[in-house]
Amino acid sequence: MKEPVKVTIPPALATMAHTGKRYAISGNEWIEVPLDTTRESLDQYMVYEAYEKPEIKGEESWEVKGSTGKTYTVTHRNESWLCTCTGFTYRRKCKHIEEQKTKSS
Repeated sequence: MKEPVKVTIPPALATMAHTGKRYAISGNEWIEVPLDTTRESLDQYMVYEAYEKPEIKGEESWEVKGSTGKTYTVTHRNESWLCTCTGFTYRRKCKHIEEQKTKSS
């Protein structure tokens, strides 16, 4: 048996209705697997290893708790501020960044 493929996206299983074949899928990696393959036996074919984000010099990140209790990541890199909240996604600014700027000053 071949070694399992290492992937950085959690794999899923899919059975194609038109062919009846079953596949382990992760990103653009598709491996045909036996029809009786389950999520529990998937590691025989694909092994998930989370992507390790490389450290960037001059980058700082903080976990900030939002008003609804959710936690967001605020990042300062090369004069740019980023936040993982929805408000930042749409408006490119948010209260979490402003809060962190105040704390960092």
